[in-house]
Amino acid sequence: MNELTLENANRIIEAALAKAREMELPPLSVTVLDAGGHLKALQREDGQAFLRVRVCQAKAWGALALGTDSATIAERYEQGLRQQGFFEALNAMSGGRLIPLPGGVLIHNRSGDIIGAVGVAGAVSEEDEACAMAGIAAAGFGTSGD
Repeated sequence: MNELTLENANRIIEAALAKAREMELPPLSVTVLDAGGHLKALQREDGQAFLRVRVCQAKAWGALALGTDSATIAERYEQGLRQQGFFEALNAMSGGRLIPLPGGVLIHNRSGDIIGAVGVAGAVSEEDEACAMAGIAAAGFGTSGD
């Protein structure tokens, strides 16, 4: 597969939520953005706080904007004041659309091109990331670690 279709995006979300249920996680929000940062699909499970929708979108958007998974962004943020200042500036420029926490994962096609990103929010950030990666793999795409 080389293209991120609505069907693929929905499959990613379905598989990410299935992984969350398997891991017995709290309710999640999952978003899929295309390579331009535009919303392709989004679901918020029942019982989840409404702001988590924006959190999952910010994780995916930040990954796309910087061309790296949000776990790497989080690692850079933890490096100290210079990196934190950089991310604060990016947030100011983007209207607060970047969250430096794991859970935003780039989607790669078979050629290795970035075709979108998945953002997950609602559990511990590393668990969010595991659900995003499971969704991407279930839809037949790769991640930066593949």
